[in-house]
Amino acid sequence: MNPTYYTLDVFTDKIFQGAQIAVFPNAEAIPEEKLGSIARELNLSETAFVYATDGVNNEFKIRVFSPSGEIDFAGHPILAIANVLAETGQVSLDDDFTSIILKQNSNDVVVNISADSKGNRFVQFTLQSMPVVDRFTPPGSELAGLLSIDEKDIDHTNYHTRLVSGGLPYLIVPLTSQAAVRKARFDIKAWSESTAPSMAAQEILIFSAKTDSSDSNFHGRLLGPGVGDHEDPPIGSAVPAFTGYLASHDHIREGTYSFAIDRGTFETRRSLLHVEMDKQAGRPVTLRVGGDSVLVSKNELLIG
Repeated sequence: MNPTYYTLDVFTDKIFQGAQIAVFPNAEAIPEEKLGSIARELNLSETAFVYATDGVNNEFKIRVFSPSGEIDFAGHPILAIANVLAETGQVSLDDDFTSIILKQNSNDVVVNISADSKGNRFVQFTLQSMPVVDRFTPPGSELAGLLSIDEKDIDHTNYHTRLVSGGLPYLIVPLTSQAAVRKARFDIKAWSESTAPSMAAQEILIFSAKTDSSDSNFHGRLLGPGVGDHEDPPIGSAVPAFTGYLASHDHIREGTYSFAIDRGTFETRRSLLHVEMDKQAGRPVTLRVGGDSVLVSKNELLIG
């Protein structure tokens, strides 16, 4: 039987924006050895495979692959999977919101799905994060060199450069404006000559609290030795580290905060992520990440 799959644009309410994700909602019949090959063939940000859990309603096992291999976590597939499960009727949206559980490797993610009067679906998932924050980072001159920016483009008015690890380590650097974020270019030679490689972080999250869009509080972008010169990859996997980063600053007091962070532009597939963060002393940071997604296509994979 040829499996059916859907493609979606995620963290956007507009088709041909956001991140492109593929979802196989009934993956039981697909041989395990073909999962990575399928993801490479589709060549999207991520391809998700969904398996029903015997005897348990609204609980599903998921596996997610990038073209490079299986990944432990990414936010975009969660939104896509929830939307597809509602689209196929595997999850019924009978109340104001419906909760499901997605089991990925060692992680159980609680996901809430809601729909407006027009049938547009909004998905929010909950995570806890207790990242390790290191304030020892490369000096501004090194950061400016490896990002191909002026040192004055680094903004330490309210936030500071820090290394944050919640599984994967990210070097997080605040910049003065969205224009500075957009003009940055990763310089592999400057990177290799700096102290940054010794920190183990292979991705740099640059961001600005001064954005060009009224619906976002931050504009973010990922750079690094594994990111191509013309790529602007999704930032969903960096959100737990980013919330831990924000919470590590003294002026962010205990309480609940809501913010939106976008990546890309309308010319480069803009994404918009809605985040709620609970900061409490001595406890993990609880974050709820939500967004829209748009169904783009329904397809059949001809693998016989």
